[in-house]
Amino acid sequence: MKISPYLTFDGTARAAATRYAEIFGVKIEMMMSFGEMPPQDWVTDANRDRIAHARVDIGADQLMISDTAGLEPFGGHSGHAINIVLEDFDHARALFEALADGGETTMDFQKTFWAKGFGTCRDKFGVSWMVNCADPDALDPA
Repeated sequence: MKISPYLTFDGTARAAATRYAEIFGVKIEMMMSFGEMPPQDWVTDANRDRIAHARVDIGADQLMISDTAGLEPFGGHSGHAINIVLEDFDHARALFEALADGGETTMDFQKTFWAKGFGTCRDKFGVSWMVNCADPDALDPA
């Protein structure tokens, strides 16, 4: 079984996919606009450049991304966060700082009782992230 986050944006999916590929050091595997799909009655000049689907592969995981068609209200991103677990402290801190850049830090990246480093942020696209640098000995009672 595999779970892949699917993020929806309101006209910023192209920029988000590009930024995430840059942050994670990968390429965008696939991106299609509404205008590149087979003809649809609801595709207009106003939404043809919005992204219908994009995929960014990060290791064995996939981050899928799209825009709304602009035909319905966009409620934003709330009630969830994407959690990333890394073993290397410096990599975790750098990843956290890149995701937080231009957004909002909601918990500074710091040592906790369960992790060598942990922090939370909302990126400039409104997506919440948790970056966790695992400490396998932190919760070990021995």
